[in-house]
Amino acid sequence: MTKVDVPKDCVAFFCSNSCPGDIILKAQDWANSRTLRSVPVIGGFHTPVEKEVLRLLIRNSAPVVYVLARCIEGWRKPRSIAEAMGHGSLVAVSPFDATQTRTTARLAAVRNEFIVSKVDQVLVAHASNSGKTEALARSVIEQGKSLLTFPSGSNGHLKEMGAVNV
Repeated sequence: MTKVDVPKDCVAFFCSNSCPGDIILKAQDWANSRTLRSVPVIGGFHTPVEKEVLRLLIRNSAPVVYVLARCIEGWRKPRSIAEAMGHGSLVAVSPFDATQTRTTARLAAVRNEFIVSKVDQVLVAHASNSGKTEALARSVIEQGKSLLTFPSGSNGHLKEMGAVNV
């Protein structure tokens, strides 16, 4: 891994691929409440809900740290990300060296662990039971970091783990 400077006051954002509708709406509301003055949001923004949150954060000019699951060299930025970088509201980083040119599930898992290592607070919008995001949430608790989630009957297992509602 390469050295990457990430602001310590960031809040990480994660969500499973599948997500109940009530949580999608809460994630959208949360993203819409973020502004230029908000604490930066860091994530890989890979799942559908994460991508929607990123879209809203960019629209609101909220500060974002976008972490790739591959090297940054040769990465073709989507237009919205390039524009946000040009405005200074988004910074893209990668913990990987130039040999990691393709995103893989293994690199995404390493990226997610990297993100968690850089923050004190992790917001998991939703984690499917026994899924990778739930395992990541468990790791957050084991590391003594703050695990946040949205209030929903679908997040009961996260609450039992020790998550606090935002």
